[in-house]
Amino acid sequence: MAYADTLKVFGVLRKKFDEASSEAIATAVETALETNNAAMLDKVATKDDLRKLEIKIEQVKSELIKWMFIFWIGQFASITTVLFLFFKR
Repeated sequence: MAYADTLKVFGVLRKKFDEASSEAIATAVETALETNNAAMLDKVATKDDLRKLEIKIEQVKSELIKWMFIFWIGQFASITTVLFLFFKR
């Protein structure tokens, strides 16, 4: 939390509590917010993370297309063999 915000919180708390309690509560709130902000920043996807994800998607896409063609060639060979054997008799 910014220094000015800490002073505002401390000022508001000082109206209800004594100075030591107000300072302790303001410090605890500030620490909790800083911890929360740090945790949130760890979870945020950066541009580098997104770029890596896009590269991985492209790799998987090209691999999938390769296997589709292999499957189609196998199917064509199987169907051709069945038709050849069927019409040979």
